[in-house]
Amino acid sequence: MDSSNDNHLLRQLDEYKSKIREYERLLYHYEPEWDALRHSDASYQAIFENTGTGAFVKEADMTISKVNAQFEWLTGYTKAEIEGRMTWTDFFIEADHDLLITYHADRRSGKGNVPRELACRIKDKHGKIKHVYLTLDLIPGTQKSIGTFMDITPLKRAEDQIVQSKALLSAIVESVDGLIYLVSESFLIEYMNEQLKNKIGHAAIGQRCYQVLYQRSSACPFCVHDQVLDGETVRFEVKNPMDGHWYYSVNTPIVQADQSISHLSVVTDIHARKTVELSHKKNASQLRRQNTLLRSKITQRSKFGNLVGKSKPMQAIYEQIINAASSDATVIIYGEPGTGKELVAHAIHDMSERRQERFVPVHCGAIPENLIESEFFGYVKGAFSGAGTDKQGYIDFAHQGTLFLDEIGEIGPHMQVKLLRVIEGGGYTPIGSNQVRQSDIRIIAATNRDMKERMESRRMRKDFFYRIHILPIYLPPLKQRKDDLPLLIDHFMMLYGGKKNLLPINDRMMAQLMAYDWPGNVRELQNVIIRYSHSQKIELMESTLQPIDATPPEPVAEGSNLGPLRAMIDAYEKKLIEQTLDQNRWHRSKAAGLLGIDRKTLFTKMKRHGLLR
Repeated sequence: MDSSNDNHLLRQLDEYKSKIREYERLLYHYEPEWDALRHSDASYQAIFENTGTGAFVKEADMTISKVNAQFEWLTGYTKAEIEGRMTWTDFFIEADHDLLITYHADRRSGKGNVPRELACRIKDKHGKIKHVYLTLDLIPGTQKSIGTFMDITPLKRAEDQIVQSKALLSAIVESVDGLIYLVSESFLIEYMNEQLKNKIGHAAIGQRCYQVLYQRSSACPFCVHDQVLDGETVRFEVKNPMDGHWYYSVNTPIVQADQSISHLSVVTDIHARKTVELSHKKNASQLRRQNTLLRSKITQRSKFGNLVGKSKPMQAIYEQIINAASSDATVIIYGEPGTGKELVAHAIHDMSERRQERFVPVHCGAIPENLIESEFFGYVKGAFSGAGTDKQGYIDFAHQGTLFLDEIGEIGPHMQVKLLRVIEGGGYTPIGSNQVRQSDIRIIAATNRDMKERMESRRMRKDFFYRIHILPIYLPPLKQRKDDLPLLIDHFMMLYGGKKNLLPINDRMMAQLMAYDWPGNVRELQNVIIRYSHSQKIELMESTLQPIDATPPEPVAEGSNLGPLRAMIDAYEKKLIEQTLDQNRWHRSKAAGLLGIDRKTLFTKMKRHGLLR
C-alpha cells in the first residue's frame, strides 16, 4: 500500500528524462545557432563531451561516426574501436536488432509516429547487459542522427523489485482472512481487497466508507479516523449492526508521498470466537455467583459432598476444597488412615472443570514394585511374555480427568522420577514402546506418612515432593472434631440401619463414644455403627481386640522333640502376623507399624507364610 518508494523512483526517472531533454536542447533544439555551432568545432565538442550521457553520432548506414567519453565508459570500447568501425546494432542485444533497424528506417522515411525515446538493452565489450534509455533524432539538414544512452540499470532493477514487491504484497493482502480497505482523509475509499468487494458485491472506490460498509449518512459512532490521522494505530472489537457479527478491527495510518495520511483498516470476523468467549464469561459469572452463595452458606452446612461435619476444622476443609477445585494445580491431602482423604479428593474433582471426566483412584501401596510401572504406564503387545494385547495404564485411562494417588509415600524413588516427568509435561512411554505419549491429567495425592522423614531417609525425592506439595490439605483426626460425632453417627445409622428398627443411641452409649479417642478415625466409627446395626451393641475396638500373647515360651523339657528351631520360629511368626492382621482388618500399613517392620517386609513375610488373600 505504501507508494512512497515507487514515487521516489518515478521522480528520479523524470529527472533523468528532463536532463536528457536539456542536453538535446543544447545539441539540436537551438536551430538558429546550429550553423554557428557546426562551424565552431570547440563549442560543439565541449557540448558533445559534457552532456552527462553516452552521446553518439550515427550515419545513414548505421555506422557510428563519433562518440564521447561517457559512451566509451558505458560500452567498454574505445573511440578507435568504435568510430567508423562499428554500427549501432553492434551494441544492442540480438533480440532488439529488428526493432532498431525498423526504428532507423522509419525515422528516415518521415513516419510521424516514430518515438524519439526508447528503453532498450545494450551489451558492453565484456558481455554485460545494461538497461539504457535511448534518445535519438535526426540532425537537421542531414541523414545523420545524434543520440544519447543513459544507464538506467539501477532504476530498472528497482522497478523490477517494485513489481515483485507489489505482486508479493498483493498475494499477502489477498491471503489475509479479513476485509481490507484504505480510505483518504475525507473518508473516500482508495483501495479494497477482493474479499471486501465480494462481500458488498462491487468495487466502491471513491465512495464514503461509512455509506458503503454501514449504510450510514455520517461517520460511525465507533470510528477512530481522527486518532489514525493523528498517527495512532488503534485496535478494537465491534459488533456490526448490519449482519450482527463481531469483528476485530486494526486501523493504521499510511503516510503517502505527498505527506497526506490514509487510513488502512484490516477487519477480521471473530464472531465464532467471540460467541464462545461471551458464553464462557456468562458461565464464569454464574459460577462466581454460585461460589459466593456456596461460601455464604458453607458455615451452615453439615454435609459437603460425601463429607459430614460442621465443626470449625471441617468448615476450613470445605473452604480449601473450593479453592482447590477452582485450580488445576496438584493437591496433596495429609491425614491419618480413615479420615476421608479419598472423599476429599472426590469432592475436589466433582467441583472442578474435569467433573465430566474420570476420577481414577490408585492405591499405590497395594501395587507390587515389579508391576507398578506397567500399571501406571501400560504396555504394548509383545512387550514381555504374556503381553498378548496392548494394555492401557492409569495415566492414559485418566486422560482429561483426575488421577488420585493414595498412599503416595509408598512409591519408590525410581517410579517417582517417571511420575515427575509426567507431572512436568514430559510425557510417558508404555513398556515395550519407544513412542512418548502425553496425557492431560490432574493429580491429587494423599498420604499418612511423614514426608519430611521420608525425604531425610531418601525414600522420597525432594524434587518429587516439592512438585506434588503445591496445594496441601491437612485432614484433622476424628478425636480433634468430636463435635461432628452426632452428625456422623446419624449419617451412618441412616446409611446402614436401612429399614431395621434400630434402637437409638442412648446417652450412656453416646458418652462412651464421645470419650473414645478413635484411633481408626471415621472409618472405625463407620465399622462400629455397622456392627451396631447387626448386634444392637456398641463394641469399640479397645474392648474387642485381644492382646497378643507376648510372654516367653515355657522352657523345653530335656529329651523332648519339638522340631527344628527354624520351623518353630516360622510358625510363631506366622501366627503373630496373622493375629495382627486380623486385629487390624488386614490393613497392612497399620499391621506393619504395630510389628515394627516396613510394609514391604510385611508383604514378603505374608507371601512366604501363604497369608496373601
